Amino acid sequence: MRALLIPFVTLLITLPTTSSQHTALNFGKNPSSYILLPSFTSTQRTSFSVCAWLKRHSNHLDFYQYWISYGVPDSFMEFGISDSGVSYMFGDGMLPRYQWLRVEENHHVCYAWGEGRAVVYYDGVEIGREKTEEGRELVTPGTLILGQFVSYSGMENIERFRYFGGEMTGVYIFSGMLTEEEVEEIYRGGRCFDVVSRFGSDNIFISWQDILQLERVGMVKEVEVQCSSRERRSRKYGESGKFGEF
Repeated sequence: MRALLIPFVTLLITLPTTSSQHTALNFGKNPSSYILLPSFTSTQRTSFSVCAWLKRHSNHLDFYQYWISYGVPDSFMEFGISDSGVSYMFGDGMLPRYQWLRVEENHHVCYAWGEGRAVVYYDGVEIGREKTEEGRELVTPGTLILGQFVSYSGMENIERFRYFGGEMTGVYIFSGMLTEEEVEEIYRGGRCFDVVSRFGSDNIFISWQDILQLERVGMVKEVEVQCSSRERRSRKYGESGKFGEF
């Protein structure tokens, strides 16, 4: 029997978004802008993940700008991650594969920690991982802040020259370590992906909807961003005529 050769076909799946517009927060090119978040709790002591869509407006620090950080009383640099993926946990820094950032570009950054390791993702792809101190738990409570770098707990420990000068949306903190597949799913869903419906409110410590209700300090302002449908190549027929992989 002769083999049936099927011509190359690419199938595209369009992932739905929740609305045509979505609210983002612009922190401005201002070293005094921030949002103070509720502190981590005992639920996040052994694992958590944090993800966000980020758009840099300022290159005052071209290599990294910390968009979220967490300080505690007696431990230097408990946790923090920048828009380029440069991060630290328990005072130990991670320099992942370098991402050359330009202003006015949207990128998705995720940090997942648990089981003695931390993994950083950039636009849905892992760019770095490292082991963390064995048996070490996240200290709680502390100072958890958006838009600034804080080395210890307390607003007096903000290092303002390391501020994030740009726009963020879709910030979610999860009570658990996301898998690679889950991070990619969030990225593929785009800025307006309904994360709460997908993962459930019980698995989310702080949602973007929660953050929009918090007090804003400095020049933090709401801006509306367009939600364009994201398409991804899911399956294809290769040159051999065989059905390809995801």
